[in-house]
Amino acid sequence: MSWTQAKIKRIGRLVIPLIIALFVVLIWIDPWFFESWEAKTLDFRFWARGEIPTDGRIVIVSIDEKSIQELGRWPWPRDKMAALLTRIASGAPKVIAFDILFSEEEGRPSDFAGTGRSGSRSRAPSLSPGDAQFQSALKGAGNVILPVAFDVPAAYQEKVKRLLGDVPDYLRHFSYGRIKQTGVGKIIPRVQALGALPPLPSFIEEASALGHVYTLPDRDGVLRREILSLEYQGDYYPPLSLQAARAYLGLSEMEMELRPGEGVRLGPIRIPADEGGRMLINYHGKERTFPFYSAADVWGGRLAPDLFKEKIVLVGTSALATYDLKVTPFSNNMPGVEKNANVIDSILSRRFLYRTERMKSVDIGLILVFGYILWRYLPRLRALGGFLLGAALLAAHVVLATFLFIRWGVWIYLFYPVGAIGGAYVGFTTFQFFTEEKKAREIRAMFSSYVTPRVVEEMIKNPELAKLGGSRQEVSILFSDIKGFTSFCERLPPTEVVETLNEYLGAMTDVVFRWEGTLDKFVGDAIMVFWGAPLPQEDHAERAVRCALHMRKRLAELQKGWIAAGKEPLDIGIGVNTGEVVVGNMGAEGKKMDYTVIGDAVNLAARVETLTRKYEVPLIITEYTYNHVKTLVDVKVVETLKAPERRLGHVSIRALDEVKVKGREKSVSLYAVIGIQPKKEERSASEERIEVSG
Repeated sequence: MSWTQAKIKRIGRLVIPLIIALFVVLIWIDPWFFESWEAKTLDFRFWARGEIPTDGRIVIVSIDEKSIQELGRWPWPRDKMAALLTRIASGAPKVIAFDILFSEEEGRPSDFAGTGRSGSRSRAPSLSPGDAQFQSALKGAGNVILPVAFDVPAAYQEKVKRLLGDVPDYLRHFSYGRIKQTGVGKIIPRVQALGALPPLPSFIEEASALGHVYTLPDRDGVLRREILSLEYQGDYYPPLSLQAARAYLGLSEMEMELRPGEGVRLGPIRIPADEGGRMLINYHGKERTFPFYSAADVWGGRLAPDLFKEKIVLVGTSALATYDLKVTPFSNNMPGVEKNANVIDSILSRRFLYRTERMKSVDIGLILVFGYILWRYLPRLRALGGFLLGAALLAAHVVLATFLFIRWGVWIYLFYPVGAIGGAYVGFTTFQFFTEEKKAREIRAMFSSYVTPRVVEEMIKNPELAKLGGSRQEVSILFSDIKGFTSFCERLPPTEVVETLNEYLGAMTDVVFRWEGTLDKFVGDAIMVFWGAPLPQEDHAERAVRCALHMRKRLAELQKGWIAAGKEPLDIGIGVNTGEVVVGNMGAEGKKMDYTVIGDAVNLAARVETLTRKYEVPLIITEYTYNHVKTLVDVKVVETLKAPERRLGHVSIRALDEVKVKGREKSVSLYAVIGIQPKKEERSASEERIEVSG
C-alpha cells in the first residue's frame, strides 16, 4: 500500500466514527420520526422497572359494561348521575373529579364557547328537572371538579384568534392565577385552543374547580405526557388531574404557579415539565392498577359507606362503547380516567419523570464520549475486540439509562447514543472491511508466490507484519544451484530439460514451504530463499539448515526416480548464511515490484554456495549461521535437552576453512553440513546421534 493510501486509511479510521456521531447529533436536534423510536425506549424502561403498587388514596368509580347493562345505555339521564354523585359524596371523599363532560343541557345540544363574537352560551330560561337534580347534588357535595373540553385544531392559525370573542368570565376564573417569567429563552409553542366546551354555567357555580381533559398522544399513538398548561386566548388552563391534586392537598388556586419552560409549582411541590408545558406521566402499570368500583354497585348502594372516606374519587368511563381508552407504555386499553389517576398519584407522591431541555447537553455529552472512545480504541482492535468494545458500550449505556430511570425517574436518551455507537461501529467496520479486503488482496498478490498459504493468512490477520517499506533485520538466506547445469542443457533436448527442471523446482518449492521459508526468486536453475521475514521467526537459522537438509533428502528421492526412468540425474550445492539485510518491496512502483532482501549477507550466501564445488560438499553454512545452531547439535547439550523436537537431527558439522570471499575484506569461517543415516538400533525417540568435528 502506498504512503498516500495508508494515510487515507488512517484518516478514515479517525474521522468516520466522529462524522457518524455528529450526524446522529444533527438528527437528534431535528428528530423527525426518530423521536418515536426514542419514545419506544422509554416504554422499554417502564417494562424493565415493572409495576408500582398504589397507596389507596385514589379510587375510580367506573361506568363499565356492568353499569350499562344494569342502568341502561350511555349517556345516562342527569337524575341517575345526580344519584350516583350523591352516593359517592355520602362516603365523605376529600375530592370528587368527573372525567365526564356536562357541557350541554339535558335534551339540548351545545356549541363551543368562542364560536360567536360574544362568546356567550345559549341557555334555557330554566333547568330541566334532571339538570336541577345534578346541580343540587354538586352543591351538596361541595368538592366536585368538572372537566372542560377545548377545541384544539391540528394546525393553529394565528389569524383565527383575532376572530374569536371574549372568554367567558366563568371560564377565565379557573385559569392559572400566577404565571412566573422564568427567563427560559427557547419555548416550544404551547397547545393552543380555538374554542372551549365548559360545563353548564349552573354546574360551574356549584363546582369547586374546572380542569381541561385534552390529551395529545405522541406520534406513535402512545399517551406519555400530561398537558399542564393549555392556552386559550391568552390564558393558561390546568388539567383536571392537577386541580384534583391541588384540592386534595388543600391548596388555593393562587398557590398553583405556572413556570413556563420549567413546570408548575404546587405549594411545596415542583412539578417538572418540558418547554411545551407537558409533564411525563409516570404510569404505575397496566389498566386497573388503581382500585376500580362499578358505578352500578355505587348507585345501588352495594358498597361500604366509608369506602371513599378522605380519598380522591375519579368518576369516568371504561366500557368499550364509551370510546375513552388510551394507549400507554403498559397497555393498549387504559381508561382515560385511570390516566388521570396516574398523574395525580405522581404529584402526590412526588414520583416524577425528568426530561427537560437542559438534559440535551447530557445526551450530547454521552454521544461525544462514546464517539471519542470508539475513535480512540476501535482502530487499535481486531474484529472481535472491536465488537466487544461496541457491545460493552451499548450494554453500559442501556444499563445506565435503565438505572437512572428506575432509581430517579431520569430519562436520558437511549436511541440516539446507541445509534451513535452502533452507527460508528458499523461505519468503521464497513470502512475497515473494504480497506482490509483491499489490503488482503494486496498481501495475497504480493506474497502468495513467496510463502505458504498459512503464512499469507497470518499476515492478513496481522497486516502490520506485512510492512512493505524497507527495514533492517536479521535473516537467514539459502542459495541452491544445480551443478553443471549448462552442460546438462547442452546434452539433452529442451523439452526434457524443462520437464526435469520443473519437476526439480516444484519439489524444492514444496520443501521450502514445508519449512515456511520465503521463496525470493528462481534465477534460472538457482533458488534463493530466506527466513525471518515477512513474519518474524526466532529460529530462522535452524529452519534454513533443516530446509537445506530436507532439500538434499528430497533430491535423493528425485535422483532415484530419474535413474529408474533412464534420465540423467541432477545434483545441487547449497549455501546458507545469516546476517542483517535490508528487506522490503523493491522495484519500479506501478510496474514491477518484488519482495526481496539485499545486502552483504545475501552476497555472502550466494558466494558460499559456489564454494560447494571447490570443497566438494553438498551443503556449506557460514560461521554466522553455525553460531545460531551450534547449541542444537552439540552432543552434551542434546543429551540435556528436555524438548527433543528442538534437536537438529542426524548431521555431521565439520569445519572446512577460513576464506576471504570476493567483496569482503574480513575472512569468514565455513562449515560443511552432512546428513548421516543412523542405524536401526541407534534410532529412538529420546536420543539422536550427533557428530561434531572442527
